[in-house]
Amino acid sequence: MQQKKEIKYTPSAIDDMDEIFSYISHDNVAAGERLLENLDFQIEGLAEFPYIGTVLSEEKYTLVGRGFRFIVVPPYLIFYKIMDDSIIIHRILHGRRDFLRELFDDFQKEK
Repeated sequence: MQQKKEIKYTPSAIDDMDEIFSYISHDNVAAGERLLENLDFQIEGLAEFPYIGTVLSEEKYTLVGRGFRFIVVPPYLIFYKIMDDSIIIHRILHGRRDFLRELFDDFQKEK
């Protein structure tokens, strides 16, 4: 059996979680908490099954960078990379946002 991978968050992903909670909890704190719990549950599942996410096409999205995967937790997309013994959560973005631009901007900042 494969060892569980450690989950790590980039500062951008932490900011995304804060923004999501702030936005949802403005109208309904309980709904914001439930959504964060669901996101956490799905992300923790990646520790055991890291390859479950869809690979972001390297041919179509070459500017974003190689190795990005994502899972959908409606209406959010969780973008991550598998790095050795870790899962790096890069961004958690609403599906209606221009998520490719956001990923590209983050990727450019890392260089």
